[in-house]
Amino acid sequence: MQAYQFFCQNLILPLSDLILGQRVSKTLKQLREFQWNSLDKINSYRDRKVHLLLTKATERIPYYQDVMKTLNLRSNSMLSYDDLCRFPILEKQTIREQGDRLIDPRFTGRRYKMMSSGSTGVQTTVWSDIASMNEVYATQLLFWEWGGFKLADRHLQTGMSVDRGATKKLKDMIFRCNYFSAFGLTDKHLQLMLEQIDRKKIEFVFGYASSIYVLAKYLESIGETRQLRSVFTWGDSLFPNFRQVIERVFRCKVSDCYGLGEGLQCAAQCEIHDGLHEAMHGVVLEIVDSAGNPCPTGEIGRVIVTRLEHGCMPLIRYDTGDVASFLLDPCPCGRKLRLLSRIQGRATDIVSTPYGDRLIVHFFTQLFEMVPQIRQFQVRQEQPDRIRILYVASDRFEVGLLDGLKKQIQMNCKYPLQVDFVPVSDIPLERSNKRRFVISNVPL
Repeated sequence: MQAYQFFCQNLILPLSDLILGQRVSKTLKQLREFQWNSLDKINSYRDRKVHLLLTKATERIPYYQDVMKTLNLRSNSMLSYDDLCRFPILEKQTIREQGDRLIDPRFTGRRYKMMSSGSTGVQTTVWSDIASMNEVYATQLLFWEWGGFKLADRHLQTGMSVDRGATKKLKDMIFRCNYFSAFGLTDKHLQLMLEQIDRKKIEFVFGYASSIYVLAKYLESIGETRQLRSVFTWGDSLFPNFRQVIERVFRCKVSDCYGLGEGLQCAAQCEIHDGLHEAMHGVVLEIVDSAGNPCPTGEIGRVIVTRLEHGCMPLIRYDTGDVASFLLDPCPCGRKLRLLSRIQGRATDIVSTPYGDRLIVHFFTQLFEMVPQIRQFQVRQEQPDRIRILYVASDRFEVGLLDGLKKQIQMNCKYPLQVDFVPVSDIPLERSNKRRFVISNVPL
């Protein structure tokens, strides 16, 4: 480890924990040890955490007090890991309907508002707390270590934020992060990213799988490659063709990470780059069928997640809207953490225009996150110069909102993209139980 990375890891990170009242550094040390525990030790830890989670939730949370009555459980019931599957699956619509009845009225600490990406077409707001965020940040750092990254290695990251703000810019500077928006991926924007990689001698790239795929395709189109040490993807599905192009162009392995905008780190690939290891210190993952029954190992089903920290708003058996399967064979790396397949589904389509504008899925999800008056949406593209956006309006919907959305979309395009809005009563699910967010028949 070089001197600056050592300085950031052993001084800056603990100091920032002290200033911000966090425990990221200590949690990371715990995770480094936990990952090598025996399966018995891992399961024993999770039994204790689930017992505490279910006990607190049924004692404090109005919604789960109702669940306890429905399940005919007494207030002094000894709830265990085996009871977890008896609890109802928590749907996004239930969160919207129940609202404050899912919040712990005794919680007095700071709360963090977390938004789902909306890539299933429905946005959801959940609340997190400092202990849960410690787990998220530390788990993310552990995942990156698996891919060879050390804190403060020079890296480029694509993300949702257009304006990073003073605090994030300071953090980017200290930890040597070169941040680029994943929106409006024109050739000029992509060329700026490549110039930054070359000038700063960047060896790691992080971001949405589709945005890094677009960058790799651009580099390939001009007949060039780059030598990186590792690429980390998250936010949307890393499909086989995405991986092949990225690894060929950047001449390194891709480490795929699976997290949720609701404030959860769920799984990631280790140095073997096969299945994704479940983050068993912080979450419990389940794979269930359409009736909510556990799927056999190897069978694809819905991904259900439970956050082991109770916090201000417990997330118990939350339906992610994603589809995957558990893998049978253990990982050669030696970790006993369960293996998850890649997140399944159709390729995340990218809206492209005749002038080279490319709008990825998260451009639209962030845009619609700010418009709660629209419950669901889906972008469809049949022609290069035109898109249709199907939307399901809420009772508070005002037609004038559409003008603002259209303006925001067109501002991110050099080409005068025609945007048509189509009101619908519902957007049908796919056979996989997911709602496709972008359906584009226009090639990149």
